[in-house]
Amino acid sequence: MFTIFDVYSLVLLLVSMGLFVKRYMTQDPPVYPYLIIACTCLVANWLGEAGGGIFALVLLVAASFSVLGCLLYPSWRTMNSGDPKKADAKHSENTAS
Repeated sequence: MFTIFDVYSLVLLLVSMGLFVKRYMTQDPPVYPYLIIACTCLVANWLGEAGGGIFALVLLVAASFSVLGCLLYPSWRTMNSGDPKKADAKHSENTAS
């Protein structure tokens, strides 16, 4: 018998792995955000089956926001870290070229 936790975690896992494979073909994405999503889906499914429904739902919602973060911010490694020295060095490299 399938529960909502099975379906939700499986769909979320398939979407995140599909996004990773698509990005892997064109870019060099980091692996650990997608690994965290997969582990969260695993734990949430286990909790849902064991009777911890509200905790499983919270974990699945958090994993959903992580998938949205991976989807909306694919180049998070190249974003400005807020360090003015690095930003000035990057700006001088761009203007020198």
